[in-house]
Amino acid sequence: MPRPSTGGGAPAAGPYARALIAFGTMHGKQHQVAGSFAGILHTRMVAPVGIDTDQFGTFAGEIPRTLTPIQAARAKARLAMTAVDTPYGLASEASYGPLPGLPVPGHEEMLLFLDDTRGIEILEGERSLDVPWSPRRVTDTAEAAAFLAGVGFPAQAVIVHAAQGPAGLALVKGIADLAALAHAITSACQASPDGHAVVEADLRAQHNPTRRRLLTRLGQRLAHRLAIPCPACRCPGYGRTGTEPGLPCAACDTPTHLAAADVHSCARCPHRHRVPRPDLTADPQWCDRCNP
Repeated sequence: MPRPSTGGGAPAAGPYARALIAFGTMHGKQHQVAGSFAGILHTRMVAPVGIDTDQFGTFAGEIPRTLTPIQAARAKARLAMTAVDTPYGLASEASYGPLPGLPVPGHEEMLLFLDDTRGIEILEGERSLDVPWSPRRVTDTAEAAAFLAGVGFPAQAVIVHAAQGPAGLALVKGIADLAALAHAITSACQASPDGHAVVEADLRAQHNPTRRRLLTRLGQRLAHRLAIPCPACRCPGYGRTGTEPGLPCAACDTPTHLAAADVHSCARCPHRHRVPRPDLTADPQWCDRCNP
C-alpha cells in the first residue's frame, strides 16, 4: 500500500503511518494531541460524536467516579475504538487532590494509547501543582465576581451548584460570562436550603487552560515514544516505565527514597534497561538517617 507524502517527496514512515486513532472524549481533548501525532507519527485522529464518556464519572459528582483513573481511560478509549471500528485508541483521565508524598493539592493527568494489533498499552503521565482554586460558597453574584476576577475567569470556566441538597442540585457547567454566572448563582441559592451557592472551577479540558497545556505536553511525549522501537523486538512505544529509588545521601551515603535511575522497558517483551539520573547524591533533608 502506498504511503502518504510528508511534503518533501519522502514517504511517511513508521508503524502508525496513516493509522486512524479514535480519541475517547466529549470535551475536545483531541485538539491538544492530534497535531503531535500527525506531525511525528503521520496518523489521523477522530473523536467520535455521540459517545458518552461522562458515564464513567464526572468531576462535578452528579455521576460517581467508580473506576480507577487507568480503568476509566481504558474504558473511554475502547468506547471510541468501537464507535469508529479502529484498533487504535486514546483517552486521558485527570485526578485532583493530594499528590503522593506531598501535603498540597495537585493535578495528575494520564494519556493512554491502546493498540489492539500488537496487544499493547502505552501510558504517559505527569503531575502538576498548577491547580484551580478551591470551591467557594457565595450568596450573590457580586461576591462571586469579585473573587473570580483574580483567578482567570472567564478563560477558566466555572461550575455553579446548590451548597446543600442532593448531588447535582441546580448544577450548571461551563459558565464563562457574567450573565450566565448571575443566573446560575440565583437559581442555586434559591434551591439550596441554606441559601448558598458553590462556585468551583470547571475541570473539563475544554474549559480548563491548565489541563489543555498539560495534555499538549503529554501528547508530544507519547507521540515521540511511539516512534521509538524496542531494541529487542522492535515493538513501538519503548520508553520510561518506572524509576529505581536509592539515590545516596550527600552527607552519609545512605540510600534515600529519591530516584537514582529511570527504568525503560518494552510494552510487549521483557526487554528493559536502566538509565541513571544526572544527580549523584541527594540533599540530606530526604535522608531517613540524617533527617529522621
